[in-house]
Amino acid sequence: MHQKRPIMYCRKLYKIIKTEKYDIVHVHGSSSMMFMQLLTAKIAGVKIRIAHSRNTSCEHKLLNVLFKPFFKRIYTNAFACGKEAGEWLFGKKENFVIIPNGKDCEMFEFQETIREQYRQKYNLRDKIVIGHIGNFNYQKNHEFLIDIFYELSKLNNNYYLILAGKGTLEKEIHDKIIELGLQKNVIFLGQVPVKEVANWLQAMDIMVFPSRFEGFPNVLIEWQIAGLPCIISDRITKDVKVTDLVKFISLDKSPKYWAEEIIKIKIQDRNLIKDKVINQIKEHGYDIKENAKRLEKIYENLIKEVEKVHND
Repeated sequence: MHQKRPIMYCRKLYKIIKTEKYDIVHVHGSSSMMFMQLLTAKIAGVKIRIAHSRNTSCEHKLLNVLFKPFFKRIYTNAFACGKEAGEWLFGKKENFVIIPNGKDCEMFEFQETIREQYRQKYNLRDKIVIGHIGNFNYQKNHEFLIDIFYELSKLNNNYYLILAGKGTLEKEIHDKIIELGLQKNVIFLGQVPVKEVANWLQAMDIMVFPSRFEGFPNVLIEWQIAGLPCIISDRITKDVKVTDLVKFISLDKSPKYWAEEIIKIKIQDRNLIKDKVINQIKEHGYDIKENAKRLEKIYENLIKEVEKVHND
């Protein structure tokens, strides 16, 4: 929702819904502030209003508490990207449908030729490349990531860090990198299109993700599809570990401890584990093509139920 002009936003949303005559409005978010979109949909006459939880916390916690009583009365169906995300927003007693964040396996799977192209183009062929993809905000914990990389650089100066994303804390992180003298070993990509992200994953060796909180971060599925080892914080849902490529580390541990754990990682030949990883991803329900078919079926059933009630 557009936070600066919520009334104008809701008016435009109302007009779109009325013009298109939608049967279902499906709202994704991490707090009860989704109440505004759902209320707009109800006023516009939408019978099926889905609230979809995408996180296990939120930035505006006071507003989340204030809106919660209204929120709970306005949605008709509850969805979540994972068990913890669902319990965070709807409560442990609420019934909610879990829809895994599916990904295009063909787009993200390991491709040797792209890896060689990118590593040669950016002078990374003899480097160990650490990757991180996420907006520069409090949640993603970039300052701790830079502390980890600083300790890592003291142990081995052959590591490079690739940062993809934008955000309000980007300048602050950029300044910290200069202050620590790491600028020669850090590359800022900015906001990158999905296809370009998929290509960059081929060039990387290890992903580090020390988030303070997450629901079910989509990127971790993408990284595993690409065959990348993922070192992530213990604040992230355990549901994300669908292969043995994921290792959890407590945020209570020091940056030096994280760096030492990263040093221990042996870089595998991703061609050798490619098929096994893709099979595990699909077995756990993270193939976007299969998820799309499932969601379509759910929509069809919900519409049939509403039509049956109306006819009765």
